[in-house]
Amino acid sequence: MEGFLNSGTGELNMRDTVRIYLRNNASPYNALDSSTGVIDSVSMKGIYKFYNITNGTYYLQVRHRNSIETWSSAGGESMTTGSFYNYDFTSSDSQAYGNNMVLKDGEYCLYSGDVNQDGLIDITDNFLIDNDAIAFMTGYLPTDVNGDSVTDLSDAVTADNNALNFVGKVTP
Repeated sequence: MEGFLNSGTGELNMRDTVRIYLRNNASPYNALDSSTGVIDSVSMKGIYKFYNITNGTYYLQVRHRNSIETWSSAGGESMTTGSFYNYDFTSSDSQAYGNNMVLKDGEYCLYSGDVNQDGLIDITDNFLIDNDAIAFMTGYLPTDVNGDSVTDLSDAVTADNNALNFVGKVTP
């Protein structure tokens, strides 16, 4: 997650939960399975188990509480039942459908700032962040875009920059 990546340490500011859906690689891209895991703040890896798949090709759809929904690269990924599989979104923007990621400090990241999860980072997200910042909100909140447990100007800056660039989800 872009906002969580700390430029000083090269690590994420916190571990956080991410859900991945396995979807058919053909329209209407039905979700066939999902798994929730925690992305480690140091390794930036998570472990996900899918039990309801057969051999085939699937899209991985990534959902995080304040990041843009991101799908794996065009065409999907071939998977074999019962096998271990590694997929690294951080290695290249081509790992995401439509190259819909941002390069930050040498790592490709999911765009941060979609706090209302509508698929677009826009003025509505900035409004929600601003309201929580004015109220000095702390804790595990969607408006905490950088993962420091405080909603403040730094969260607004990340979301505002992405809103100015019209960042939205890109799906098949």
